Amino acid sequence: MDGNHYALALIGVDRPGIVAAVAGGLSELGCNLEDVTTSLLRGHFAMVLEFSAPAGAGGGAETIRRHLLARTAALDVHLDVWPVAASEPEGTATHVLRLHGPDRIGIVAAVADVLAGHGASIRDMSCSRDDAGAPTYVVVVEVDVPARVDERALEAALRAVADELSLRLTVERIGQEPF
Repeated sequence: MDGNHYALALIGVDRPGIVAAVAGGLSELGCNLEDVTTSLLRGHFAMVLEFSAPAGAGGGAETIRRHLLARTAALDVHLDVWPVAASEPEGTATHVLRLHGPDRIGIVAAVADVLAGHGASIRDMSCSRDDAGAPTYVVVVEVDVPARVDERALEAALRAVADELSLRLTVERIGQEPF
């Protein structure tokens, strides 16, 4: 494993300054942000990122974690840092799935199970619950469907799950019209 690449996961009550504290702390250590995703989860700010540290940076993940904990102490966040292997992402999203309907337990599990069973990889996913009126759940999933996968069989399996869970499903091949 290349000791100069790290991942960081953070969550805390949303407030100004979290990204500034983390990015500033990493910059102070000479680290380069390579891939960053942030999201707001019902009032909690979440961030996952991958970064590289300069060769010979002493202390590794634990030193970086302590430095960032000191920088974010007033922000009441939970964070962890660990080494990862440097790698290029495999595949890109080829399809976007949109599902919405009545909220119930198991929606994400059922959809993820179908995708995994057909060899498709989730690249990005957002889920939200709208409590205005009857609770409605909305799921948007960007998926990498490899060329070897039978798209019709995958779509049929997704439609079966959507029907079983009373969800409306649209499947869009990126770069083409939804079907």
